Amino acid sequence: MGLAFADVEINGAKFKALVDTGFNGDVLVSGRVARELNLPVIGESSRRTVDNRVVETIVSCGKLKLLDSEGYVIIEVIEEMPLDVLVGTRALEALGFVVDPATETLKKVGLIAV
Repeated sequence: MGLAFADVEINGAKFKALVDTGFNGDVLVSGRVARELNLPVIGESSRRTVDNRVVETIVSCGKLKLLDSEGYVIIEVIEEMPLDVLVGTRALEALGFVVDPATETLKKVGLIAV
């Protein structure tokens, strides 16, 4: 699968986000975006990167709008992230989306109860 991008809003501010089905969290943002949004710090965590490094993150929360859906998500801040916003599978599932691998676009499937 290639790369999927989506227009998103976080707390009302618009961004172009990379949609990463390999990231099992909600949303990652750069330090610059976190400062722009004045995100509240609610904790700290750590993440293992694809190159096997462990990076410390600041944990926050905010309102994510993706296409016609919106909800509250956990936002982790990685200061030196090479892109502004990355949306992971937890946020996609919470808002009822999957990535269509054929078209590399988001597809609304709705919320699923199991």
